[in-house]
Amino acid sequence: MLEYIILGFLMKEEMSGYDLKQWMANCTSYFFDASFGSIYPALKRLEEKGYISCHEVVESSKFKKLYAITDMGKTSFLSWLETPIVFSKTKQEHLVHFYFYQYLPKEKAILNLKTFISEVELCFNQLSKQKSDLEEAYDVNQLTFVYSTMVYGIRYYQFIIDWCKNLLIQIEGEKI
Repeated sequence: MLEYIILGFLMKEEMSGYDLKQWMANCTSYFFDASFGSIYPALKRLEEKGYISCHEVVESSKFKKLYAITDMGKTSFLSWLETPIVFSKTKQEHLVHFYFYQYLPKEKAILNLKTFISEVELCFNQLSKQKSDLEEAYDVNQLTFVYSTMVYGIRYYQFIIDWCKNLLIQIEGEKI
């Protein structure tokens, strides 16, 4: 998936590995994020496949590698993009913890649940701010798919928060 995200960003313009990480942090981190340690090997793989090219420029007296998508990379990316989406019912690792919380002392489960809610609320607030900023700066009708993924992310976070709060009410109401 990371390679396709990189190709997708490079469809817009050429970027450095640092630029790609920043775009990912600002645009896709609520559903997919990667570290520099994953991005640079992916860039190397894409270059080896001929999907991207690389050239160096000097910026502020420093060499900077810029990556650009090739025609073969565009073809591969668009071919992948055209394939039907396959729903994955996995990748919700937080549920693994909740599933086994019966083995924790009730107080510890409650504390962990409250901490988790706070973390998700932070993500919710950050994405809500990004959505507001996007609405102020752009015509969202011109960014239908970008905007829609933000709305999805916000609603997803809200669902998790509500679900966890309901679970917390249920747990706190149980007798020890």
